Amino acid sequence: MLREIRLQNYTIVDDLSLDFSEGFSVITGETGAGKSILVEALALLLGGRADPDMIRHAANEAILEACFDASVVALDGHAPLDDTLILKRVLSPSKGRAYINGSMANLSTLKQIGESLAEIHGQHDHQLLTNPACQLTLLDGYAQNKDQQQRYQACYQKRADLLKEMDALKQAGGDKGHREEMLRYQLAEIVAADFKPDEEAALEQEERYLKNWESILTFAQGGYNALSDEGGILSGLGVIDQQLKNLHQVTRDVQGEMDLLETARINLKELALLLRDRSGGVSYNPDRQTEVAERLYLIQKMKKKYGGSIPEILQIAQQIELELIHLSERETRFSALEEELKETTVMLTKEAEALSMARKAAIAPLQKKVKQELDGLGMKQTRFEISMQAKPFTEDGGDAVEFLIALPGEPFKPIAKVASGGELSRLMLALKVALTEVDPTPTLVFDEVDSGVGGAVAEQIGRRLARLSKHHQVFCITHLPQVARFADHHYLVQKQVSEKRVAVSVHKLTQEERVSELARMLGGKIITAATRRHAEELIRPDGRM
Repeated sequence: MLREIRLQNYTIVDDLSLDFSEGFSVITGETGAGKSILVEALALLLGGRADPDMIRHAANEAILEACFDASVVALDGHAPLDDTLILKRVLSPSKGRAYINGSMANLSTLKQIGESLAEIHGQHDHQLLTNPACQLTLLDGYAQNKDQQQRYQACYQKRADLLKEMDALKQAGGDKGHREEMLRYQLAEIVAADFKPDEEAALEQEERYLKNWESILTFAQGGYNALSDEGGILSGLGVIDQQLKNLHQVTRDVQGEMDLLETARINLKELALLLRDRSGGVSYNPDRQTEVAERLYLIQKMKKKYGGSIPEILQIAQQIELELIHLSERETRFSALEEELKETTVMLTKEAEALSMARKAAIAPLQKKVKQELDGLGMKQTRFEISMQAKPFTEDGGDAVEFLIALPGEPFKPIAKVASGGELSRLMLALKVALTEVDPTPTLVFDEVDSGVGGAVAEQIGRRLARLSKHHQVFCITHLPQVARFADHHYLVQKQVSEKRVAVSVHKLTQEERVSELARMLGGKIITAATRRHAEELIRPDGRM
């Protein structure tokens, strides 16, 4: 429920703060005093569209805040504050801002949360009643068929998901033959190449040998000869060996040098053998050179086509194999989806029938309750009926619901075609009273729902608003004392001019002040003793209900 509202620099409001309580509250004031400002501000706080012109003249921005007791409201990720919900709008000439419990929020989130907090019925908002979706929601609310709706919607969503997946498979299968043929060709080409991960480096090394065999032979043979021929390096080591031995006989400390010489002799002999083997393994082989060149050309060609390296090409081959498996399994999957779709459609039909039965069972008692309320609201000759016809399955079921009314002497027609604004307002009030015990909206606001009526009908409207307040927090802007008399709380809106500047003030009336306001509403500016006595009689406890 709404606990508090505060407005700063909004239209003709400087700074206004009001506290509210449970029950039925009325807001009254002279014509043009600004009674609807509170309703318009609340609509903005619940996610309505703002206009920079709503900022008070000479102010930089307008600030609107409302505090709700909202322990059962889903906050959509916004942190709760001890079961308190604070909504805030800041209006500026450039771009406004919205906050939920101090955190920035977008307008759609604000609106989503606002819909669960309060419902506003203004002088034109009753047109919502002509919307078939609204009519179906009202019937479902009375039928209390939430469980059936959830089961149906689960089946409907599952069926939608199956159809979506089948459509995707159909789209992919449109070029299945061509795609599969291309993949098989690519895989066969990679497999035929029979690449090894490190093959390219080995082939490049071999190609260098084959292209430069003469140079390799010359250099290797020359090195071997320099080591092994008579007068070569190895033969010269004997002379050094003898000199070291002679030196050792004199100094007795040349063993280290002799060991180094022996190590050098072993390494040089090993080097000579390697050079000999290298020169013996090199020869002119034009056929092998051609073969290696062709293999390297194939590798370059395949790298350009499939990937930057042989390992990447081999990985692509694995991916192709997996896709071919998926393609082969696609038909199997499609057949399984078709079977699952049949089963889900059967279940959806069953749940739709159960939902329809729950709705049908609620139609007669709801029609009866609404008719009783309409009789009390001065529409005794007006008949009310709910039509329900089968329609293709949608998210809300397989039923097309339409509210019909028949004016005296006329056949039933859709309410949008025959009901006036006042009749629609009273019809909405009748529905709200009929649904009061199952309607989850905690706060209901009626802006001049009594417009165009008076006397006994106005009194009946007041009685019904009071009945609504047993299950909801109810606000009503009214100009009729027959409605205001039933309120638990009475707020007076006044327009004042100070220093050539207009401002609106609102305050909660005491019992004595309330008598004066009802007297004004009864008799106008001149309040006589008779009108004051009448006002006192209206709000006496024994006359209130």
